[in-house]
Amino acid sequence: MSWEKKDLKLLCKYAIDRKFIMETGGGVSTKKLAKVAKQYGSIMVSIEIDNDRVCNMDGIDHQVGWSITYKDIIKKNDKQFIETRKKNKYPYEDRNVAVFGEKYMNGENDLIRKSIKKYGFPPDFFFCDTGEYCGLAEWNVVKDIISVNGVFACHDIYYPKSIKCFQIVKEIEKSKRWKVLKKTASKQGFFVAKKIL
Repeated sequence: MSWEKKDLKLLCKYAIDRKFIMETGGGVSTKKLAKVAKQYGSIMVSIEIDNDRVCNMDGIDHQVGWSITYKDIIKKNDKQFIETRKKNKYPYEDRNVAVFGEKYMNGENDLIRKSIKKYGFPPDFFFCDTGEYCGLAEWNVVKDIISVNGVFACHDIYYPKSIKCFQIVKEIEKSKRWKVLKKTASKQGFFVAKKIL
């Protein structure tokens, strides 16, 4: 999905001076976050399932594969599962996994946890811009792992246009553990929150 310039600027603003930046879903955001990481000496891990979308830039630890495991993904029989409106237009790999099973999950998986283990500490900035069924699953993995005062950001937050992250936003807005820093009214919507407890 496309980015509005003001949302990209906000993404970079909240990534400044973080020790460990992690993003899921590569693209324009990867290039912007990489510049911030380089300037502030941050570790940056970018996880992308599609090798063709990987931005090969110095200073980024590119991980190609699934950010989560099959156990993590929101499946069709789960109460958090919502059917995408785009199911008949083109197949999403994560929708196929959610609906049809683990056989659609090819390649390396669990890259969020593997990256955290590799560096020995949790991210203090996590940006979710991934598939519709992976996004909520990634949130379920990282919400307790992100360090206090760490930041969680996500793109594509408005339903029914996208189901990527709107459930995450609803949960954070009700939580006493998180403080909302920004929620934009752009077409795609961008959201940032800080963990306070």
